[in-house]
Amino acid sequence: MTGISQEPRLGGADPGVVSSPPGRWPARRVWSGVGLLAALVLLVAAGPGWAFTTQPLWSVLTLGALAAASVALATFVPLPGEGLHVHLGCGPCAAVGGLAAVGSAWLALTSALDAGTASLALALAGFGLARRVTEPQTCARPF
Repeated sequence: MTGISQEPRLGGADPGVVSSPPGRWPARRVWSGVGLLAALVLLVAAGPGWAFTTQPLWSVLTLGALAAASVALATFVPLPGEGLHVHLGCGPCAAVGGLAAVGSAWLALTSALDAGTASLALALAGFGLARRVTEPQTCARPF
């Protein structure tokens, strides 16, 4: 089975295509994750608002959930030299990581100062990130 990459998403792409060192994310993934995190933080500020003094636990849990969801969603951004080929993963179950990240961001945005719901959002974002980082990039096909 040559030519099929079974490596995790933290690196391992074709060294001739990627312009960053192995194991590091290219700038486009980093900036898309940072931009998405900034947008989600602004959405929380516009919605329920941040309450670091009155609800510090909720604020930290929500910020962690938004950061993990942003990193998980940034794994969909194609690597340099790949054009518009989005990394959707392998098979129908590959969407679980992305859907978990989107669901956790939605849950964090609607938790409205509830630390229990924010902790559920953090757990869901962590699950989505773990799925996206550890699943193979492509499926092995039987010959």
